[in-house]
Amino acid sequence: MKNILKVFMTDFNRISSNVVAVVIIMGLCVLPSLYAWFNIFSNWDPYGTQSTSNMKIAVFSEDGGEKIADEDVNVGSNVLDGLKKNSTIGWVFTVTKKEAIEGVYSGKYYAALIIPDDFTKKMIGFLGGDLDHPNIIYYENDKKNAIAPKITSKAKTAVQEQVNASFVSTLAQTLMGTGKVLTLKNDDGKSLLDSSIEDLTNIDSDLKTYSALLSSFIHITDAAQGLIDTSQKIIPGVKNIYGQSEQTVKNMQSLLTYAGQTEHTSYDMMVYSIDSVNKSLGYIKSGLSDDKGTVNKYDTAVKQAVADAKVMMPYLEEMFTAATAPIKGLDSNADQQMADITTQMKKLEATLNSITTSSTVQDTQNLINQTISMINQIQSGMNTLEDTYKNKWQPKFDTSMNASQAALTRAASALTTMDSDFDTISPLLAQYEKGITEGKSDIKQTKALTDDMSRSLEKMIKELKKITDDKRYKELINMLEKDPNSLGEFISSPINLETKQIYPIATYGSAMTPFYTVLALWVGALILVAIIHVDVEPISGLRLRSYQRYFGRYILFFAVGQVQTLITVLGDLFYIKIQCTQPFLFWLAASMTSFTFTLFIYSLTVAFHNVGEALAVVIMVVQVAGAGGTFPIEVLPKIYQVVYKYLPFPYAMNSMRETIGGMYKMDYWKYLLKLGGYVVLSLIIGLVVSRPFRKLNHMVDKSKENTEFML
Repeated sequence: MKNILKVFMTDFNRISSNVVAVVIIMGLCVLPSLYAWFNIFSNWDPYGTQSTSNMKIAVFSEDGGEKIADEDVNVGSNVLDGLKKNSTIGWVFTVTKKEAIEGVYSGKYYAALIIPDDFTKKMIGFLGGDLDHPNIIYYENDKKNAIAPKITSKAKTAVQEQVNASFVSTLAQTLMGTGKVLTLKNDDGKSLLDSSIEDLTNIDSDLKTYSALLSSFIHITDAAQGLIDTSQKIIPGVKNIYGQSEQTVKNMQSLLTYAGQTEHTSYDMMVYSIDSVNKSLGYIKSGLSDDKGTVNKYDTAVKQAVADAKVMMPYLEEMFTAATAPIKGLDSNADQQMADITTQMKKLEATLNSITTSSTVQDTQNLINQTISMINQIQSGMNTLEDTYKNKWQPKFDTSMNASQAALTRAASALTTMDSDFDTISPLLAQYEKGITEGKSDIKQTKALTDDMSRSLEKMIKELKKITDDKRYKELINMLEKDPNSLGEFISSPINLETKQIYPIATYGSAMTPFYTVLALWVGALILVAIIHVDVEPISGLRLRSYQRYFGRYILFFAVGQVQTLITVLGDLFYIKIQCTQPFLFWLAASMTSFTFTLFIYSLTVAFHNVGEALAVVIMVVQVAGAGGTFPIEVLPKIYQVVYKYLPFPYAMNSMRETIGGMYKMDYWKYLLKLGGYVVLSLIIGLVVSRPFRKLNHMVDKSKENTEFML
């Protein structure tokens, strides 16, 4: 032990008596710390907002926007507004697309984001069944910097999140705002659906009244027909009874008056039926458009109106045909009007049937426009037809009936002085009988249609009442009554991610401190063997054994290494001000690391001289690349994952990480214990393995000297 200490004291005296040696040793003590500090400081917070906001990325939007339920939507503009509030990246909003792209090529911008002109259109295309995903064009300059693209990729994520949130929020706000129509109240305080049910119930009641009225008309026509049959049977007998002729003619005059009233009632029913068809078409039109005739959006209410119209149209066509049958052939112009109306009603039915769930929103709106236009034309035609009847046919009918009644009056007067020929009356009554029979058939058809419509309305009212009684409908109404903006914001981001950090480290620099500190200590040990000889020169009066020379010279390496460690650790803690929960243990881990590294590199150099120094450099390079200092070991090539556990760096870094992020059970001491295994390996290399290589090392050193230019 004395000889070991004498070797160290001799080294110390030689250094202290030589100014140049003192300066060199001081430099060897400080240099590693500078290496660690510069690297830690340069990596202090490269991914923080303060740093990344200096990286310029150009943004330009060509988006023209679209309309959703009469609301202007421009996702591109919303994205730009959102990015202006985002300070993660240094966004630059250029005036033109060319300026943004050219800036990437020139290196002025690290990247550029271009939003195309059809971006919103494609975003809302799914409403029409088009699921084509819109694209944002991202231009990236990989040449400018290797790490920059990794940092600027945060921009892509930020924009994607902004687009998704903006689109979902806008769509939700628009749809919820439009859907609030379900919560609107009328003057009586009733909702739209409740009011609709009440209106449909009233219509159903009117239809039932109309059906009862038609039943009465059927009974009336039966009675009139019976009277005419009886009259025709009585006439032959009356011809032979002159004394009763005058009274008989008067009775026939009354009968003719009653028949005229019945026939007049049948024509009134025809007008009433046409008017009912007209009003039914009006109900269909009101379900598809607002009071101003503007087409409603294709929502659930409009879908139901279209479905109801499809059911009603065949009945309305049949009702119109039955109502107009009695007046066919009276006027060629009127016949053409009725034919045109029938053709338009069939076209209207075909147009309604072409509205299907597979139709796009635009196609559906166009078809509804056509439907409303056709209804307007049909209603106009029916109004004209009614006017023609009231102004042309009814006056003619009244004139004819009045003339017949006047003729009978004159006949009754003439019978007081002469016989009357009753044969001319029978054909006239037969003609009226035929008209009443046909009218009766039409009235029965109208009643059947009315009853069918009433049953359809009852079914519709029943289904609507099921909806109003459904808990889900009530929940929807409650949701719609809330603020659409707040609800849209919630839907766009329904989940807040709450992060609970385990062993939080405030800055990236603090997280990288173990790697750069360990690397600095390795570099410090490597510099020592490059500057200070490991071979001990003979000391007069001393006969040194190999292990004495080994330990005696190593004390100098150990001492300088510990000074390097102390300076580096103090700088990390008080100059750089890294995060550290256990400062003393941090120093202890660094001290153990320096001891291990200096002993290991010193032993390699003792055993293999310059070859040992080269091995130390190679091992350092392997550890820098594959010890998990910067990237997780799991993402590195397989070879590094295999050799990882055999390298000293991981254990040294992990022990320091425990003191920076937080301690877990006995992990700190386990890492130091595993690091101590390299101390044993170093002693074996320096004391045992070195012996067979001494002669070889001597030969290598001689060869180097012969070159006259190698140290």
